[in-house]
Amino acid sequence: MLRNCGFVVLSDSMNNVRDVLGRWGKKVGEATRKAEDLAGNTWQHLKTAPSLTDAALGRIAQGTKVLAEGGYEKIFKQTFDTIPEEQLKNSYACYLSTSAGPVMGILYVSTAKLAFCSDNPLSYKADNKTEWSYYKGPECAFPPF
Repeated sequence: MLRNCGFVVLSDSMNNVRDVLGRWGKKVGEATRKAEDLAGNTWQHLKTAPSLTDAALGRIAQGTKVLAEGGYEKIFKQTFDTIPEEQLKNSYACYLSTSAGPVMGILYVSTAKLAFCSDNPLSYKADNKTEWSYYKGPECAFPPF
């Protein structure tokens, strides 16, 4: 209707503004959902930890390690035996429940396996000496497709 009255430019401008604001609103909504998920996951992680301070400091130390060593993919390939075409799909900060208590670490999901490695070395006794080693959970290989 406005086009017939000579308001073509105004009508098109209003439609453009409405479209831009609609796209912007969707992006803000998506960012809000992601932030809420991150906050919820972080809170769940901190609640699960034996100590809030230890969990927070552990996450900071783990993030620093990832940056210093070149990312999760590089750490994954250095820590576990991989096949040449294997790629890391995702990694998750988590706790593995053990008989000695929860162990903080990273769960790696690759195209070929699930694998866990602790963030810090754990102590154990060997020949009346205390030894230290990173805890690696059993690697669960995926069947070939």
